[in-house]
Amino acid sequence: MASSKHDPDPRTPVDSDLILNSAVARAITVIGDRWVGLILRDAFLGIRRFEEFRARSGAARGTLTSRLKALVEHGVLRQVVYQKSPRRFEYRLTPMGIDLYAFILAVWDWETRWSEERDIPQKLVHTGCGKLMRPEIHCQACDAPVRMREVRFEAREPSAEAGNIPARFQRRSTGTRAQSADVDHRFFHVLDVIGDRWTGLVLAATFFGLSRYDEIARAIGISTNILSNRLKLLVDAEVLSREPYQKRPLRHRYRLTSKGADLYLTTLEMHAWAERWLMAPDERPLVLRHLPCGHLLETRTVCSACGDPLDVHNVTFERDADD
Repeated sequence: MASSKHDPDPRTPVDSDLILNSAVARAITVIGDRWVGLILRDAFLGIRRFEEFRARSGAARGTLTSRLKALVEHGVLRQVVYQKSPRRFEYRLTPMGIDLYAFILAVWDWETRWSEERDIPQKLVHTGCGKLMRPEIHCQACDAPVRMREVRFEAREPSAEAGNIPARFQRRSTGTRAQSADVDHRFFHVLDVIGDRWTGLVLAATFFGLSRYDEIARAIGISTNILSNRLKLLVDAEVLSREPYQKRPLRHRYRLTSKGADLYLTTLEMHAWAERWLMAPDERPLVLRHLPCGHLLETRTVCSACGDPLDVHNVTFERDADD
């Protein structure tokens, strides 16, 4: 699907040194990885065992082992023994993991709007009202849908203990996809865009209002070759547009397209989840304010048909007749 340039309303960017300490950056260290994204996708579909995860994701054994181990250490998954001899485990979502459901719904919504992958269920049903719907992210205070133009970042004084968040997965594959016929390709498109720590941070920088190569590089501490690669990936994916702002020497700025701006709600769900589970209140270097009502932004994901909250127990999908 083609995407037009989306130029958000001008805003004063948050101090760039706050990006690496933000809730989004904290979330990226835990879930900003292609293989983690596929594990979470499958966990919400009821997959629990190592070989099932491996078959559906196409991950190498070592890669899958390290990602499952990290998710258990972070508290997103828990191990449950299902066989004693030899000892084997299932991996089940914890309450912290289940709380990622709003993020998964936001990913689904973006994927159905912008991906050409037809294996994704195209219709969700809210069992509470029985109607077809799309997930909507609303402000808790005023119940209005959240729009990127209507949210302002406000910096807070960092605590004395605050420091840059370390990367959990330093080595990434942006990746070679396994070719097995058993591999489930759902969510591949969105994970090509956000399933990498550096790509996620570059995208986060654009949501903070940064658009120039040098300011993005300084803000997230990325090497020039990696930044060039990630910017090219985002431009090729039509998430960012590239346009010159200076002729001699030639320099470019990078702006969100409509497709890129539509990832804002996915990023917002990462931010909200990290604040709930990964950060103490005094660790949060910034807050979000919903401009229409003036309140600090807290979100909830609701049914577009009836407005009731959505959770993992009240959403199903409608299969097409030829499925």
